[in-house]
Amino acid sequence: MTFGALSVTPALAGKTYKVAGKTYKTMRTMPASFTQSGNASWYGPVFHGRKTANGERFNMNAMTAAHRTLPLGSTIKVTNTRNGKSIIVRVNDRGPFHGNRVLDLSKAAAAKLGFLGQGTAHVKIEPANGAKAAPAAAPAAIFVDLKSFGTEYEAREYLNQTAQHLAGANIRPKISVEKNNYEYTVRMGPFNNQERADEAKTHARTMPQVAI
Repeated sequence: MTFGALSVTPALAGKTYKVAGKTYKTMRTMPASFTQSGNASWYGPVFHGRKTANGERFNMNAMTAAHRTLPLGSTIKVTNTRNGKSIIVRVNDRGPFHGNRVLDLSKAAAAKLGFLGQGTAHVKIEPANGAKAAPAAAPAAIFVDLKSFGTEYEAREYLNQTAQHLAGANIRPKISVEKNNYEYTVRMGPFNNQERADEAKTHARTMPQVAI
């Protein structure tokens, strides 16, 4: 995983690795009596999709964590000592390597612990005792509102023109007309990722203006 300018090489259990001149030795196993307290931070969109220390892709919506020495693949219970909220996460990355933090959590994990806005929180780490981390949350569907009209007829004419224009670029999203109070809005979606939504929106905006 890359943290700023630091490139972290995955370390096998019981082996050592070095970051910014400091050497860390990973644990072979996590002792049943293991506990650790300190500040935790979180990481999200900037690292989403990048490889973690164990080789899998980082998913900010999954319940995972980065720790400097705990065995990769181990599950831990993390408690926010300020509000008492607890979660189970799986360690799949190395870090954090900045400041006095002891744990880096995924965005989803930080949200569950209630400190997304603050950025950091004081936590207690202990073994999960066989409990498993919750599966990643399904990403929210993405919709793009193109244009609103005063009549349904105008909206559907625009919908048909947009569909034909996008088909010419081999883009065929679902397009619908949504009524909202006294307006009719032409909407595309759902898309399963922001990149496809942005691509369709960009092409739709290049459509020549035609009188309706």
